[in-house]
Amino acid sequence: MPRSRFGRLIRGLAIACLTAAAPLLAGTPARAADTLYADLGGAPGIDAIVDRAFVLILADDRIKDDFDNINLDRLRGRIKSQICELAGGPCHYPGRPMQAAHDGLDITQAKFNALAEDLRTAMAQQAIGYHTQNRLIALLAPMERAIVTK
Repeated sequence: MPRSRFGRLIRGLAIACLTAAAPLLAGTPARAADTLYADLGGAPGIDAIVDRAFVLILADDRIKDDFDNINLDRLRGRIKSQICELAGGPCHYPGRPMQAAHDGLDITQAKFNALAEDLRTAMAQQAIGYHTQNRLIALLAPMERAIVTK
């Protein structure tokens, strides 16, 4: 087979493969995220999870004092938007980057873990399955590096 014909054949096969695979590859993350948003119950489900988490957080002796003098309604709204966006919902998180938002708050690993436990408990109380809980936690976990400062 002449070199140019072989090259055209390889290019043709590569283009065919990429063309066939592109919709699948491009759509996978969005579908996965949309599924998480739906599995969390959409906006009403996320609202219920965050509202329940705040009840738990504000009753949690390990961290409740850290929320004194904070506009809780604003914070709750930001967290709802952030979870909605991360889960693939139609929301946009309007807040600052995590490091800037938590700078100077001296959040320890223990406090971070306490909040994460309260969030997981809130999801369980809202009948969110363990697998779905883990999917959301996996999206939130990388924020730990920016939040834990002490």
